[in-house]
Amino acid sequence: MTTNAYTFLPWLRTGINTRITADPGAAARASVQIPLTVSGEALDGGTLTHDAGRPAQLYGPGDVVGVDPREVSRNEPRPGTANVEPNFFAHIEFADEDFPWRYSPAPSGPTTVRLTPWVALVVLATGTEFTDAPGTDPLPAIDVTDPASTMPPADQLGAWAHVHVNGSLADPVATDSTAGALAALNNVLTGDPDSACARLICPRHLEPETAYEAFLVPAFETGRLAGLGFDPAGAPSGLYSSWGPPYANRPVGNRMPYYHRWAFRTGTAGDFEFLVRELKPRRADAKVGRREIDVHAEPGLGLPGIADQGGVLPLGGALRVPETVDPADNWDHFADPPSPTPLYPHPFEQALAQVINLADDLQHQSGPDPIVTPPLYGRWHALTTRLLNRPDGTELTAEEKHNWVHRLNLDPRFRVAANLGAQVVKDNDEALMAAAWAQVGDVLVANGRIRAAQLAREVGHVLQTRHLDLPAGTGQIAAAAAPSGRALTLTAPAHSRVTTTTTTSLVAAADSEVAVGFHVASSRVAAAPVSPAMRRITRPGSRLIRSLDFPEGPRADALLFRMDDPVAPVVAAPVKITPGALVTPADVNAALHPDRPPGTDPVDVLAHSPDFVLRALGDPVTPHPGTSDSAEATRFKAALRELHQGIDAGVAVGQAPQAPALDLIPTTAATLTGLRSDTTVPRALLEGAVSLPERLQPFAAAFTEAMAYPVFDIPTFRSLLDLSVDAFVPNLNSLPANSLTLLENNHEFIESYMVGLNHEMAREMLWREFPTDQRGTPFRQFWDPVTALPEPGVTPAERRERNYDIPPIHLWRPDARLGENANPRDGIVLVVRGELLKKYPTTAIYAHRAEWPPGPDGLPDKSLPRRLVTITGPPTTEQIQLPRFEATVDPDIYLIGFDLTADKAVGGPDDPGWFFVLKERPGDPRFGLDDRDPGQPAGPIEVWNDLTWSDVDPAGRGFVTLDPAVTVPLAGLDGSDDAEKLDQHNEDENLPLWFSGLGSADLAYILLQVPVMVAVHAQEMVPR
Repeated sequence: MTTNAYTFLPWLRTGINTRITADPGAAARASVQIPLTVSGEALDGGTLTHDAGRPAQLYGPGDVVGVDPREVSRNEPRPGTANVEPNFFAHIEFADEDFPWRYSPAPSGPTTVRLTPWVALVVLATGTEFTDAPGTDPLPAIDVTDPASTMPPADQLGAWAHVHVNGSLADPVATDSTAGALAALNNVLTGDPDSACARLICPRHLEPETAYEAFLVPAFETGRLAGLGFDPAGAPSGLYSSWGPPYANRPVGNRMPYYHRWAFRTGTAGDFEFLVRELKPRRADAKVGRREIDVHAEPGLGLPGIADQGGVLPLGGALRVPETVDPADNWDHFADPPSPTPLYPHPFEQALAQVINLADDLQHQSGPDPIVTPPLYGRWHALTTRLLNRPDGTELTAEEKHNWVHRLNLDPRFRVAANLGAQVVKDNDEALMAAAWAQVGDVLVANGRIRAAQLAREVGHVLQTRHLDLPAGTGQIAAAAAPSGRALTLTAPAHSRVTTTTTTSLVAAADSEVAVGFHVASSRVAAAPVSPAMRRITRPGSRLIRSLDFPEGPRADALLFRMDDPVAPVVAAPVKITPGALVTPADVNAALHPDRPPGTDPVDVLAHSPDFVLRALGDPVTPHPGTSDSAEATRFKAALRELHQGIDAGVAVGQAPQAPALDLIPTTAATLTGLRSDTTVPRALLEGAVSLPERLQPFAAAFTEAMAYPVFDIPTFRSLLDLSVDAFVPNLNSLPANSLTLLENNHEFIESYMVGLNHEMAREMLWREFPTDQRGTPFRQFWDPVTALPEPGVTPAERRERNYDIPPIHLWRPDARLGENANPRDGIVLVVRGELLKKYPTTAIYAHRAEWPPGPDGLPDKSLPRRLVTITGPPTTEQIQLPRFEATVDPDIYLIGFDLTADKAVGGPDDPGWFFVLKERPGDPRFGLDDRDPGQPAGPIEVWNDLTWSDVDPAGRGFVTLDPAVTVPLAGLDGSDDAEKLDQHNEDENLPLWFSGLGSADLAYILLQVPVMVAVHAQEMVPR
């Protein structure tokens, strides 16, 4: 079965219903003849036969008074949807493929292309075309106001019911007969019953912005009567329509019961295809992103006006028209090459620099109080307090005068952008500061504890140096000069919390980290000499120490050194000796084997005896020596050998191993190092003593007070847009309606605005006594980045940094120019103005690499129109570019940013450039017809997806009525269409004509609305 394909079958019956071949006539139910032949043996020996066949009535619509809600698998439109496309059809799907025809009394045959179902779908306007009927039973019902104009033609209901199969069962649109596809359908349903369903369509053309309700109703009068509680036999015939012409004694007029119901509302006219066709690529006017500011008048503070260019300068915005150069931007000759008579800085800029520098001048003079001057934006980040010259009066170099600080602060256009950022902070200062304090946490408490920790560290240094540290040098010479174990004894309570490296140990591996307490306990010194009891006994003022008279050499605090002496160590008790009267195993062995060489097996020296046997004590028989042993002698010697080996093993195990030396000097040094306050105080501080964000914890580790700044990961363009659209992008509203345009980021403006934001936030934090050094960058996000999937090998921190629009301002190079400091990323912006994205906000938008089709020689033929590059396998960033950010400007302007430059998007003679694609997201199948613009003339239908309501309903009846007078041929292609349309046309040619005799499967194929995609090349939207 082919994937990504649909198959439509005109109808489906199963079981005995397949035998309904005759019109039921006046009967309320369909009947089928059940053949039965009775045969028997006659008395005369012959054979008797009798035809006993009888007609059997089948359940029909009059026997159904309810539908299990689980039978309905899908409603289209979804219940409660408020912006349904009015040119699409409402439809309902059923889980059982034969459900619409299961109780239908209509006859069928092998060539039937329309089989009337027993249920129908009708759609009625809420409040005008029906009213709820009270007190009906057994089904709820409605009273239809005008069935003739609001119900579909009853004789054409079979055209709007079909079977849908996911996949291909036969050749596309090859035949109306189901015979060849039934076997394949059976295989599909056996493997996956959910791969097929039945569908009913209501062929009504809906009105825009209207509330509707859809009803599943009985198609035959017998079903209507049964649903209203009347006798179905009262219907004129089994095939009489439930909204057919009136007949005598018809009960309750236009009342209609229903099995299922849901509501929805249509939106404005136009589906995705209609709206996307309305969009036209445009080259933006040069005034977009530019507005004029008047600078000819004197601004005050003794500053002159600017008379150049008529006293008018061009002020930009966040976006600008790509690849355009305005000479007015160089009003101060900032971009001119160096010359013997430099024109930059302009006299206005020189005067402005003097005013800004005045605050710094007065700080170096005694006398009057400082004065308030215009702000020097970015002064703390760039660590500068002056412009154009140094404090000593020397002039800056030409390169220094052209950096971002000078461009931002001396050009009035960029001071305006920075002031916009400052205004945003002023307008939201309370909320921003509340968020700043909430982010930093209890930083003030933390700073107090850090200061206390600084004191604790210094006190720890003094105490350890005075009372614990070893004398100068920790080698053997210093130890010999003043041997002492006092430091190790005093620090014994902390031995379990510090570690040392052991080289020899009874239980630990060599060169392993062990606790000092464990190392001492397993050495020859052992734990007792440093125990609390021993420390009390040997303290300097204790009774014992005062009563002892130490010789000239040894001292009381040298006890640990003397115990660790490898030659003559001091021990706690005399060495144990064996009493002379005690018989030891060695004495026994010497008596039994006086001649045995040391280290040999005592059994091996015994003589051999070939006639040795065990005898009772006192037996006079003596075995004879020989050259070999008897079997019993061999066993006896083996048992004797095992006995001796057991004795030797017991002796070896019973000897305790010699404990290793403590190495007192390295152990003491390791203990004192582990207890130094440089290590212990920060650990205690960071393990719960303070509550600091992760980014501020290095301050605590370094014993410095936290100089913090908040991080606001919010798109700041919205605050600029809230000021005004012209502050954001001047003249953006001048873009024509239903247009596609390309603009690009104006990095100079964006950087100026971001510096103004952060500069004013730093001033506000200083005023609020926030612990900051004013060099932080709380705002780094201008645009609203689109969420991207994690990439292999990219950490969350790297991905977060990649989404920022600017790096921290204090990291901007001092010699960098304004506009060169954004994160390494390009900034082409697709501008969509129209109703498309408002109505279809989930539209897929991306940039797709272009290519030239290959020519006869296999090389790209540049004379042919460019096409989307063919993608095999997962797409790369060189083939597909997803949006980097999105923004909306009410009511109908949408900005989608990409990591492309205008030059790269447009391409060149050898570069096909890029397309920008707007694509309807694929979903469940939908059916409908296009709405033609009233002013647009009718054109040829090259593919059935272009069929319009005007083509099939020229009279405007509001229904597809399959009028025999209405035919629409499929036109041929003119040769200028793309490959995708050519493939679709080749398939559509299986149905070359729209006419009244089309089957339900044919109609489903023609009316299926495939997802629409439009691709516009950048060259059509960039002025050149």
